[in-house]
Amino acid sequence: MNNYDVIIIGAGPAGLSAAIYLKRAGINPLIIEKDSPGGTLNKVKSIQNYPGYTEQSGLKLAFRMYSQVEALNIKIVVAEVININKDNLFSVETSKENYAAPYLILSTGKVSKKLECNNAKKFEQNGISYCVTCDGNLYKNKDVAVIGSGLSAYDAILYLSSIANKIYLINKEQTFKYDIKNYKNVEVKNDSKIEDLIGEEKLEKIKTNKDLIKVDGVFVCLGEKKNAFYYENLNLKADKKGIIVDHNMQTNINNVYACGDMISKSLYQVITATSEGAVAATDIIKKIKKPVK
Repeated sequence: MNNYDVIIIGAGPAGLSAAIYLKRAGINPLIIEKDSPGGTLNKVKSIQNYPGYTEQSGLKLAFRMYSQVEALNIKIVVAEVININKDNLFSVETSKENYAAPYLILSTGKVSKKLECNNAKKFEQNGISYCVTCDGNLYKNKDVAVIGSGLSAYDAILYLSSIANKIYLINKEQTFKYDIKNYKNVEVKNDSKIEDLIGEEKLEKIKTNKDLIKVDGVFVCLGEKKNAFYYENLNLKADKKGIIVDHNMQTNINNVYACGDMISKSLYQVITATSEGAVAATDIIKKIKKPVK
């Protein structure tokens, strides 16, 4: 068993931020990540709302964060977490080895449900977006489609209503349960499903089971897939949005923290994820360094 002061599961902005704060305080963290450091940030084409950068790709920002972690000699293990158990320490079983620590930070993010239609892969990051607050401003005065039937689709419409020229809501249900009649630039297409995305170098049109619509971009709001089945042994409290945490990012289980897109909150952005990682790490630092009475 390999022991560390803190184990961080997930190397997105939240996990990397937490690791930086811990290491600079003289605490030895381990990061476990099954994919590339940066998480979904690597798939964001352009970021324009992160302070200090007018515009850059998510891939470049992720690399900068990773480089800072690497410079601090923080160990990152590329492996998939299989199970987590609690005894005296938190035991994390992975596809490679087992690790243990008295503190655990969960920061694996969320996995959006993908759009499934012809040419969906072709226009990934080039016409298809899964984050309206990230990419909405790229479609100022342009025509866009929002795909979804729930609250996330409604929130996307509210956000885009003062940015986009025209918004087509592609709703698979017979009716849309949220009131959007006061948004004059929104056209609702009920009982509709996208079948094809059309365009050469960029997205030009979408084809549904009923219409052929000219658009510049598509915002997919279909919800998220479960991304943390191995946390079930911990019995963490959660709601429909994610894991419930307190103001220190601690879950209902003592010394288990969660941050980033996997928690229940109102804003899912890089800047909130990094701050949450810092908050979680700082609370752990206080606990570790508190004098024993």
